[in-house]
Amino acid sequence: MALVGRVRRAFGLKGELVVQPTTNEPGAVFAPGRRVYASRVEPRQSPVAPRAPRGATDAPADGTRRECIVQSSRPFKDGWLVKLDGVADKTAADRWRGVQFEAPIAELTPPGENEVYEHELVGMRVSEATHGEIGVVAGWYAVPQGLVLEVRGTAWRADVPFNDAFVTMVDRERRAIRLTLPDGLLEPVKAEP
Repeated sequence: MALVGRVRRAFGLKGELVVQPTTNEPGAVFAPGRRVYASRVEPRQSPVAPRAPRGATDAPADGTRRECIVQSSRPFKDGWLVKLDGVADKTAADRWRGVQFEAPIAELTPPGENEVYEHELVGMRVSEATHGEIGVVAGWYAVPQGLVLEVRGTAWRADVPFNDAFVTMVDRERRAIRLTLPDGLLEPVKAEP
């Protein structure tokens, strides 16, 4: 399974979800009739519904997934509006905030040159043009502008935006990333006293 999007919030009164896609092909992944799998990153309850929410949010944070069928989708600002079977109104859609969608890798177009699935990032070796090998991707987090890699090594550390301005090469086969960083972004690791 590969991560293909995250629900940011509900939209309108008819149960549509604002989804931040994490795929280059959101029109294909969220096409009507397609299936995606929902899981919750962390449990969240609607502030207007103190009882346990129903629907996709029944999926616990332990990685359990629930199959969902896309009813309709369309581009919306910097994301997509997605309507799923079984999400009939805003109250139901509000309960989907924080849910992430995955799809089977076999159903996705393989990543192209200098591309990688998000789940493959952790553990990739990282080198920098001036300093050579600086560490590995210890983790990543999403911001509105995209992903930020947490690069950690024995001598260096940096949080680096995962975009063309900083990333010059991604080699999935060798599990390596090459960066070009401006002065000041790479921090030396301080020795513990």
